[in-house]
Amino acid sequence: MKSTPLKFTPANAALRRTAGVRLRASPPADEALSPPDLRSALGELRIYEAELEIQNEELRDSRAQIEESHKNYFRHFDLAPVGLIRLNRKGQILEANILGAQMLGEKRVLLNSVPRRFLAHVSAESHVVFQQHLESTLASGKMETCELSLRNAAGHETFLRIQSVVSHGEKDEKDFYVTLTDLTERREIEQKLALQRVLAEAAVTSKELFFGMLSHELRTPLTPLVALLEDLAAEPGRSAEDLAALALMRRNLDLETHLIDDLLDLTRVTSGKLQLHRETADAHLCLRRAIGICQADIDAKELQLTIELDAPRHFVDGDASRLQQIFWNLIKNAVKFTPVSGRISIGTRFDDASRLTVEFRDTGIGIDSAALLHLFEPFFQIQHALRQRVGGLGLGLAICKAITEAHGGTLTAASAGLGKGATFCV
Repeated sequence: MKSTPLKFTPANAALRRTAGVRLRASPPADEALSPPDLRSALGELRIYEAELEIQNEELRDSRAQIEESHKNYFRHFDLAPVGLIRLNRKGQILEANILGAQMLGEKRVLLNSVPRRFLAHVSAESHVVFQQHLESTLASGKMETCELSLRNAAGHETFLRIQSVVSHGEKDEKDFYVTLTDLTERREIEQKLALQRVLAEAAVTSKELFFGMLSHELRTPLTPLVALLEDLAAEPGRSAEDLAALALMRRNLDLETHLIDDLLDLTRVTSGKLQLHRETADAHLCLRRAIGICQADIDAKELQLTIELDAPRHFVDGDASRLQQIFWNLIKNAVKFTPVSGRISIGTRFDDASRLTVEFRDTGIGIDSAALLHLFEPFFQIQHALRQRVGGLGLGLAICKAITEAHGGTLTAASAGLGKGATFCV
């Protein structure tokens, strides 16, 4: 009886070729001893064995890739530093990472096993915001952002920034991938800052009201005194000594008035309410007026005054009365701190940047380098030992700097040191 050769179902052609190559590379030792039919059957079995071995290797590689992919997913999704959730189109939670579940105050295993509506965790006042957010994300197909408040299972409220994108899920359904960023700490800081701003504005308003009333109360008794001194000085037959005494009283009253004005100006500067009445002003005219006010004091100390108003263009866009105030303060300081028979020079020039510069130079007591750093601070006094003699509150330079900067200009000071004079440039 003739034997029938064994037949096997043909394998994948590529796989069979690979198995054949592998088998020919290492032929079995007993191949020459096998009968023809048995040898053929054994050959087929060996090919299938090689194919199975190759398939097992491919399966092991695929399994390793799947495991690595799962690890990457765990690292990137579960351990993300922001909350991540996946919602279906109905807004039900299909999946949440570790931080996302913590933000919702839920057990992650429950969130990932039983779909729950994300809206159930959203505060009532943010329901509309969240629903509109999902609708706009679905309509635009792009990442959309909103901020809302969340109330977790324990009743604790947090403020979140939510960013969502749409992706195709199972059965071509559209899912939302959502990131949750906790803004609670930032919101608390903003609220504290807002409260501090309100309190600061209230304090400034109270200070303005206080200084306004103080100014009125201080000025009221001075007005009749000024009128009385003018009447006394105008009476005929007054001796030179009487007139000198009356003039001294008038200067002290004027000083008192200027101190009150300085306090009010400082309040306006610190509250940002310094007002300028800008117009085309003649800086040279403002200087001459300021010099005229100080002329008596200049003459009394026998100071040598040099005036060089050389700027060809001396009309500026500014508040003429405020410019005169700046110039008067700087001239007054030069007179105060310059000894008898000293020199003061005042000059103007027009620099390359098309800016007018006014320079005040004196041969006074000078300023040391440490004092220069604080010169324009309110209430700072140059040479404290001279305070009683020169008077003032130390507000003039701070106010001058603020007025200059309000005009878009600069005020600088320079000195080679004590006893070497000073130079101020506006």
